[in-house]
Amino acid sequence: MSIPVFRSYIRRKDMDTVLNCLVTDSVGPGEYLDRFQKAAREALGFDYGFAVRSPLTALGLALDSLALSEGDAVAVPALAPAYYAEALASRRLAPVFIDSVIDSAEPDLTAIAGLDPHPKAFILHEALGILPDPEAVAALGLAVIEDMSNAVGAYRGESRAGSLGRVAILGLEHDSIVTSGGGALVLAFGKREGQVLRNLGEAIAPEIRMTDYNAALALSQLRDMEGAITRRRELASAFAQSLARTRHRLLSQGGEGEPGFWAFPVSIDSSVKDVRAYAKKKEVDTELAFDGSLLAKGLVPEGACPNARSIAMRCLLFPLHQRIGASSADKISRILATLP
Repeated sequence: MSIPVFRSYIRRKDMDTVLNCLVTDSVGPGEYLDRFQKAAREALGFDYGFAVRSPLTALGLALDSLALSEGDAVAVPALAPAYYAEALASRRLAPVFIDSVIDSAEPDLTAIAGLDPHPKAFILHEALGILPDPEAVAALGLAVIEDMSNAVGAYRGESRAGSLGRVAILGLEHDSIVTSGGGALVLAFGKREGQVLRNLGEAIAPEIRMTDYNAALALSQLRDMEGAITRRRELASAFAQSLARTRHRLLSQGGEGEPGFWAFPVSIDSSVKDVRAYAKKKEVDTELAFDGSLLAKGLVPEGACPNARSIAMRCLLFPLHQRIGASSADKISRILATLP
């Protein structure tokens, strides 16, 4: 059986928590949601936050919290998820696309000053769990929404994921380090932003909130978040040593700190097709890192963002999840060390 790139890590105690929720005969928003939201705020260090049923909804609410006007420009990385376009279009906001830094896939912040029209806000998608320079983000002078979905546990210098924006969103989908089976958190780092979010959160319909069923799974997984990150860190270190024997390179974070260990991103310096076929033959799955991005879906103008296009064509994700045992880890390491 092939080793998948992403695999939801559902343990016996996760199932026990969900079953305990089910026997209450109340799986809509309720006690388990309240417990999860409180635990998430405490574990992640946010002043306020609440959970909803999809990342699209979370991003829309984050945009609403900025009080933007119809027609305002919002800077978005070309490699951000394609659903960003729907969230912006539904609020009649105009996306302006940002190219990437070729060595890390992080947004090229130096390009924002020259954008026309100049944006009123910036959605910082931390692709591959890689954080940009926090001082450079602050120097933009823009209202920032930080999408930390790939970056749980990441830090750069004294700044950690979630502290770079006015509002943060954290997707809890199947490929997340902490999953609820679907949904997202909307979070505020400061008290003033927290009050704005609180007002928004109190006004949303129950049908938008995360259900207790999903919250119970996320609550159980949240308790083991540090253990999951530790295991992924260990795997990433071993895999990086193997990859260093080849001409291919790891897309990595600059400065002091470490990225979120969401997946193992490799920039391929040969035929991507041949590398994928080789890994598949050895029973290790790979995925194109940005197959679901704005750029890949044709939403970025042709000719714009050349670095992002190059990265999207060459970046492959290899497995990096806590269900990878010792024998599977050895297999992945051997494959990374011998990539064609």
